[in-house]
Amino acid sequence: MTKQILQVENTNNEDFKNEILNGVKSILTDFQKSTVKEDTLLTREETAKMLSISLVTLWKYTKNDVLPAFRIGSKVRYKKSDVILALQQMNQFD
Repeated sequence: MTKQILQVENTNNEDFKNEILNGVKSILTDFQKSTVKEDTLLTREETAKMLSISLVTLWKYTKNDVLPAFRIGSKVRYKKSDVILALQQMNQFD
């Protein structure tokens, strides 16, 4: 295993720190943009499968406002981000 040495010249500590912070912010912003896809709409079946529950239990969660649902005509849909958030809240230990 060989060591790699990075030598930085013509910069001060503050500029170097800001450059690193900007790089990290950029990576986090890109990651956040990639997670926006979680707002896709799921069917009742997809949601129940994702949570490993029955459709009856899903209906109870919706009725008791544990999981918000959206009605589009006669169809019921769930936002994937809402499902993940509800799952996280259900799994919190107080």
